[in-house]
Amino acid sequence: MAARRSVRGLARLVLLGLKPNQRLRITREGTRYLLLWVGLLAIGLYQQSNLILLIAAMAAGPFLASGLVSLAMLRRLRTSRRAPLYAFSGEPLMIDYTMENLRRRAAALALTLDDDMVPADRSIAGASHVSPSVFFARVPGESRGRLRWQGTAPERGRYRFATLEVGTGSPFGLLERRVTVAASGEIVIYPRVGHLTRRWHQMQRESTETKRGSRHDRTAQQQDYHGLRDYRPGDSPRWIHWRTTARLGQPMVKEFEQQNDQDLALLLDPWLPRSKVTAEQREALEDLIRFAATVSVETCRRQGRRLILGWTGATAGLVIGPASIKLLHEILGQLAALRPSFEGQLSGLFDALPAAVLRDAAIVIVSTRAINLNEEAERSARLAGSSGRGLAGRAVMINVSRGELDEYWQDSLRRGLSDGETAGAERGRDPRPQIVAGSNGHPSPESNGTAQSRGARA
Repeated sequence: MAARRSVRGLARLVLLGLKPNQRLRITREGTRYLLLWVGLLAIGLYQQSNLILLIAAMAAGPFLASGLVSLAMLRRLRTSRRAPLYAFSGEPLMIDYTMENLRRRAAALALTLDDDMVPADRSIAGASHVSPSVFFARVPGESRGRLRWQGTAPERGRYRFATLEVGTGSPFGLLERRVTVAASGEIVIYPRVGHLTRRWHQMQRESTETKRGSRHDRTAQQQDYHGLRDYRPGDSPRWIHWRTTARLGQPMVKEFEQQNDQDLALLLDPWLPRSKVTAEQREALEDLIRFAATVSVETCRRQGRRLILGWTGATAGLVIGPASIKLLHEILGQLAALRPSFEGQLSGLFDALPAAVLRDAAIVIVSTRAINLNEEAERSARLAGSSGRGLAGRAVMINVSRGELDEYWQDSLRRGLSDGETAGAERGRDPRPQIVAGSNGHPSPESNGTAQSRGARA
């Protein structure tokens, strides 16, 4: 057993020699102390004074003690990070850190825990490093300390955690030793959510009333599944739930709830020029994404309609489904990582949409450039003739670069909300969604928060 431990210890030393995870540096106070010590030693040697040389030898003790004590201080420490899976840009971001001291008696003193949150895609405008840091004054033996860091969430995007760095200057602050431990993780920063104006809500009410007046009949696939009931004469055989029918011994059919809200198709054209991109154009793109996030949050608050999000690009992207928390997470995740398109065409996005969406849904097109909708419809293989002209007359076109978005949406950070500016503000509603993702990655409406935990030993 002793030989096995010796081999393990030797292997650990070899690995540390090949890839050291510790750094030792002299502090500012240590530099001044070192200069004084060198001067004292020089005077003692020059004057051949044994007393001064003895004092200089004694003064070297704190340096040696700092190196040895800091090495012992960082032994048998375990650190962990508890970060949320997502946050909204511009909102408070809280990360919990835990320091566990596995030693029996000796306390860990003056420990600094530094973290680094790095954007996965540096091409997103405004994406920047975030460096959380907490200070543990004292962690007793066989105990743990917990501290919470709070800051402001950066701009949208996916961010990665790679390592945690534990450092201490104990006991004298002359030398600082730091240990780097692996602690990977990821957090998604959703786009900032603003406020929809009265004009937007009025437009939605008008489209819903128009749809109700047209009395379109939906098929069973376009209705919400409500439950099961006994078979009645006249029911379609396609509605029979055969598994329940076999179990109960009598015909049971699916019952559907008719939806009254019109489906909403939000089509994005995140265009930017290939070169010489101005700050105004980048800001227009971010406003487009924030508007899409706001509309998605507002739509998914209530069930009863389908939400379709599409965007142009080399390959058109599409997310479609009934309004729900799960769909909202998927949409916000796509918007968080959405990149500008240099060559995407709206006609390609029309071809990717289902025919029922082009025919029945309320279509809102948001772009950072001027678009001739009739020409785009003519280039589409799915739209031809009267279908293209009907879509052009029914769709709402918003050009962000011309300031047309201000009529439908307000950024809560750039512009203060006046009294009665938005329907949400009138009702005193928080524009941010109350959504969480459970430990299995699926939304969990019962929880108030969610986090991921990574443990590492120093």
